[in-house]
Amino acid sequence: MSDPVPRASFDLHLHTYWSYDATAPPETHFKAARKFDLRCIAITEHHVLDSLDEVMEIAQDYPDIRTIPAAELTVTTSLGTFDLCCYGFLPDDLRQVLDTYHKWQHACGEARTAGVNALGHDYTDAHRVKLLESYRPPKTIARQGHTHVRNGVLRQYFVERGFIEKEEDYGEFLSQARKKVPFPPYPDVEDVVPVVKAAGALVSIAHPYGYFGEYDESRMDAICRECQLDGIECAHKSVPPEFSARYREYCVQHGLFSTAGSDCHDEADIDLLFARHGGADEWLDGFLDRLDRR
Repeated sequence: MSDPVPRASFDLHLHTYWSYDATAPPETHFKAARKFDLRCIAITEHHVLDSLDEVMEIAQDYPDIRTIPAAELTVTTSLGTFDLCCYGFLPDDLRQVLDTYHKWQHACGEARTAGVNALGHDYTDAHRVKLLESYRPPKTIARQGHTHVRNGVLRQYFVERGFIEKEEDYGEFLSQARKKVPFPPYPDVEDVVPVVKAAGALVSIAHPYGYFGEYDESRMDAICRECQLDGIECAHKSVPPEFSARYREYCVQHGLFSTAGSDCHDEADIDLLFARHGGADEWLDGFLDRLDRR
């Protein structure tokens, strides 16, 4: 077994229990950052900024760690669906965009439920709520309502109920449910990115290996234009190291910043993954310089 990747001085892709599919308490990341001598972190919840008040309150007890207000927003484009890590929100009115994502999460949960039910299985909104309550803190449900359920939780539930024979059947099962009841598309990039940028945030594409077709430069150029990218998450567990270097070169050539993140969702991830993304510490300086010059 190879030695683990050394920890960097930053981690710019983290999730807490405010993301529908994560369970880590926010302070867990701060404690880990101090334990491992990190300079900077960003908590990038899926689709929401709902954790921001709690995160920034905790950050006051960790003045040695710079905390970047951030979110991971998924958008629909002409080239596909992409996760965008957006950094450095300034005080502004984002209610319209955030309300759109809250409504999308509700609609997605309802559509999945209706689709599974349409396949002839006893899966109702009441079952979905019970599953959400099994792993999500009450305050997150009170704030966000009844979202879609974490895939791992739903996959296991479907096996236990006999809806599918084994966990490997989950993807095809959801595809069949989607044919019965179409799942709602993610918000359109044109309705999200201009508002995010007007709020002072910088936009980067997350875990780009699949999105970029490994390294299809014409596709990369088109994605950068349509998503108005300021940066690329060059290092992530899903990005082979040789492509991290190539993405970094692309950033330098095109005036983009480079980020990196572990994508930790749960406390169990931290010892193994936290800040072990393979990104270079020098990337942080370039990113922060770009952030501070907005």
